[in-house]
Order: sequence, then C-alpha cells, then structure tokens
Amino acid sequence: MSPSCKQVAEQLSENIDEPLTGMKWIKLKVHLMMCSYCRLYGKQIEITNNTMKCVEPDLQPNEETRRKVENSFRELHAKSDD
Repeated sequence: MSPSCKQVAEQLSENIDEPLTGMKWIKLKVHLMMCSYCRLYGKQIEITNNTMKCVEPDLQPNEETRRKVENSFRELHAKSDD
C-alpha cells in the first residue's frame, strides 16, 4: 500500500535529517513516481534545505523557524490534496 500524500510530506522532511531505507524508501519512491504534487513538494524541500546550507552558520534559522517553514510547506501541500 502506497503512503498518503500527508505521510509522504512527513517522510520527505524526515529524509533530510535521516535517510529512509528499506520498504519505506521504496514506497516513497513509488508514490513520488505517481504524484506530481509530492514531487514538487520534495523539490521545494530540497531547494529550501540546500539554501539553508549556503547561509552562514551564525545566520541560519533556529530549530523553531525551520519547523515553521516545514509546516508552511506541509500546509500548502495539504491544500493541494483537496
């Protein structure tokens, strides 16, 4: 069974900090092959993460700000599911 878009959004966020493995990774990839919205969301997360890596360490957002950005992406993604 393929994960839902909401589950994929969570997994894509988790995958940044700790890469997924096994069946969870395979199910995620299958879902991404079929869902253009989740692929777009994944690209957005990747761009945001790469941008944050380019920012000077003392200017990088704190954990609370990072979570707010992630939550904003999730909310936008959830609206596209409707």
